[in-house]
Amino acid sequence: MLKSDEENLILAESIDSVDAINARFYGRFTYPWRPKRFEQALDPNFETIMLNQNLGDWDAQTLSGPFKIWVAGCGTNQGLYTALRFPNSSVRGSDVSVKSLELSSASAKEMNLSNLEFRRESINQVNYKEEFDHVICTGVIHHNANPRATLEKLAMAMKPSGVMEMMVNNRYHRIVSAAFQKAVRIMSGYNGPDDFEAEIPIARKIIADFPVKNFISAMLDAYQYKDWPESQFADALLQPVDYSYTVESLAELADKCGLELLMPTINLFDKAAKTLSWNIEFNDPELRERYDSLPDLERWQVANLLLHEKSPMVWFYLQRKDSGRPRKTEPQVCEEFLDRVFVKTSVQQRSYVMANGGPYRLSPNTLKFPATPPDFPARNVYDLVDGRTSMRDIFARLEIEPTFHVVNQIRIKLTTSVFPYLIATRNVEITSPDDQQVLEDYSADNFNL
Repeated sequence: MLKSDEENLILAESIDSVDAINARFYGRFTYPWRPKRFEQALDPNFETIMLNQNLGDWDAQTLSGPFKIWVAGCGTNQGLYTALRFPNSSVRGSDVSVKSLELSSASAKEMNLSNLEFRRESINQVNYKEEFDHVICTGVIHHNANPRATLEKLAMAMKPSGVMEMMVNNRYHRIVSAAFQKAVRIMSGYNGPDDFEAEIPIARKIIADFPVKNFISAMLDAYQYKDWPESQFADALLQPVDYSYTVESLAELADKCGLELLMPTINLFDKAAKTLSWNIEFNDPELRERYDSLPDLERWQVANLLLHEKSPMVWFYLQRKDSGRPRKTEPQVCEEFLDRVFVKTSVQQRSYVMANGGPYRLSPNTLKFPATPPDFPARNVYDLVDGRTSMRDIFARLEIEPTFHVVNQIRIKLTTSVFPYLIATRNVEITSPDDQQVLEDYSADNFNL
């Protein structure tokens, strides 16, 4: 087994041994945390439409109708989130941690989720073959002994027409944690692969009494690890096996598994960190032209290298290379965005709330979703959306130059799952009031607006 000094792989002895270590680790430190509330759009098709728009599919054809979803490595809450997002689809959550599955199952029962099942199983041991339309695996394969073997299992489980959502550790986000993990293991005396109880107090003492000012101390202060809940703290700083990737190395790994990267996944973590874009907008005209002309993967790779720890999470949608579905480039998606007509979303959202550590209960109140308007300058564009005017014409009215970077930022901040303000209408040429009525009827019938 390859051991890299840049990563925390000392315990990566075999697939089976690491499965056993992870089962014990996440049995002790259940992760992610149980949130105070879960939310669900009352329109059962809403999240499916947004998922397609994340992919640059403005006609919502890539994943449509009820479909089968596998949440591989579901932890304590991801299966629940997924079942709530896609209530018309069947969801299977798999994990090696008995405790995580017990917590998830109890929460699912409290929320009366009938479209969700759980299985205690290792991704490395399943034999699913072209069973799922959508595979979600975030923060998982990099904790396995052989990530390629794990990803091959995921690819095999997905239908040729399917879509995978994959997140792996960003190499430049893990420099501090990888060093910290190994230092703690040495300081604790390393009494075995699951000597977690000895490592926790040593890790907390190092953070509380860090004697030098350097890159590590700056990162520890910035992230405020000392205030994190125990499970979150352990997952970030004590995980037993921890690979990490750049865009380039993830793309290479995907290629070896018969997959290709489609689009970055816009996620809540990058939204909070304000690291949403995989593109750098250079001021120098020659640099800008040279950079913008690069293929997607090379542009993203340059951003990963130069933005370093400020680059987004390595979180992407993938498809099988034998899907028969041509991959759209990011600039192509932006050009299609400009030529489309959009309507404003207007859906209601309900909440399941956990009070004082008790069971989840359905709140009697519903709220408009999204609850707040978009930020500027996307707000200026949003205000002119009327279900008739194309984005290109709206940009012209506002005298916004439709450069790739500007268009991509506004596309992200108006039409993705994290910023779900607009939904594309179908391509209809409006030449009469009757045509406009057809368009409005189509939007109402198909999007439940």
